[in-house]
Amino acid sequence: MNPKKLSEFTKGKLLPNEAKKYLHQVVSVEMPQGLKKYLEVELFPRVHMTVAKGVSLRTARRWLKKEGFKYMSHKKGLYYDGHEREDVDDRQACFLPAMEEMKPRLVAYSPEDVTKEEPLPHLQPEDRKIVIVAHDKMTAQAHDGKSMSWVWKGEQPLRKKGPGRGLHQSDVICSTVGWLKEASETMEYGKNYDGYWNGEMFATQLESKIIPVFESKHGPGYQAAFLIDNSQGHSAYAVDALIASRMNFNPGGKQPHMRNGWFLKNGVQVSQEMLFPPDHPVHPGEPKGMKQILIERSLWKRNLTMYCRNNKKRDGTTKKCEPDATDCCAKRILDLQPDFASQKPLVQEIIENAGHIFFLPKFHCELNFIEYFWGAVKRYLRENCDYTFEGLKKNMPNALAFVPVTLIQKWENRTKRWMDAYRKGLGAHEAQQEVKRFSSTKFTSHRHAPELRLDP
Repeated sequence: MNPKKLSEFTKGKLLPNEAKKYLHQVVSVEMPQGLKKYLEVELFPRVHMTVAKGVSLRTARRWLKKEGFKYMSHKKGLYYDGHEREDVDDRQACFLPAMEEMKPRLVAYSPEDVTKEEPLPHLQPEDRKIVIVAHDKMTAQAHDGKSMSWVWKGEQPLRKKGPGRGLHQSDVICSTVGWLKEASETMEYGKNYDGYWNGEMFATQLESKIIPVFESKHGPGYQAAFLIDNSQGHSAYAVDALIASRMNFNPGGKQPHMRNGWFLKNGVQVSQEMLFPPDHPVHPGEPKGMKQILIERSLWKRNLTMYCRNNKKRDGTTKKCEPDATDCCAKRILDLQPDFASQKPLVQEIIENAGHIFFLPKFHCELNFIEYFWGAVKRYLRENCDYTFEGLKKNMPNALAFVPVTLIQKWENRTKRWMDAYRKGLGAHEAQQEVKRFSSTKFTSHRHAPELRLDP
């Protein structure tokens, strides 16, 4: 297998036709050949078994099918890989219990009739109602039209090559209002256009648009529970956040001016300045660095290094400390300090400081019902595609507004069925089958979404 070609395929750098041919080559030839080679070179000799003519590709393909492999085109669907990782335990340990705790205050709509809001008999007068607000990002390209069309006598129309110029959307939806139009953010992405979306842009949108629009639409009696994916940008920290890896070992130099920290001394919380005072004789107003911070906390010990000396790689970078280590290096000691350990990402800080709630487990896009919203939006764009960028810009707001709030309410109920399935202890595959039992119509692809009805 060609590693370079595989890398280009996984990163989406190949042209559609070339990618399709390469995928066919991998599935129909390279995978069976890999199985054939493993059996003949490794497995059979290990069990002292010989096969005169070896294993044919046809036999290898048949064995792959018997083991559950299926030769098929790529389809977007449930992402299984990563669900059971050790660092994704927060689905069962944190997310589902938190959602269960919110139920007495959570706005919900009847599965039988989504136009009727379900009563909240246990809501206290001083409590605010909670509304789930789903956020996500999406890109759409000018040349992304329908894949099939009626053709007269085989005379297919010429289409433009490549995906064309594209738009990046960052939006939120909720079951009470639907799409929050005033909170939407659109940009023409690309190196030669508006650039690329990042965590700083989302933090600005969240602070200046999303939260104010939600509060103006709902009033003071409502609280938002934001479902936001765990992308790298959303996990970014503020410039002044307490992150040990950003610090120098000694004072001064290129390191951020961090906010004040704190530590416990004899059971009492003590505030600590992370910068020297302006009248310091040597480092006025400069960051103190790891060593000085540890000295002030009485945690410094002789011959302590910045990183673990034994974990140094040849290229100069460092590996992670041993899992059970507590004082192997200065960085490890600071990472375990309560003020550093409790540091939250910037997005979470903005949401919680505004009095709202933030969460979503890793690798669980099925728990964010805005994914269905994007499927409906893209269907509208494909059906109305004229293969021009101006047409895409014109169609985008219409596509976003086209999805009725009743359909969003149904998607939210579907997400809750996923949560109920996970509460029963079901795995991803079993939970998917459990959710499908409630569907009145079966669809084989995200492109085959149900027709959107605008009538009540």
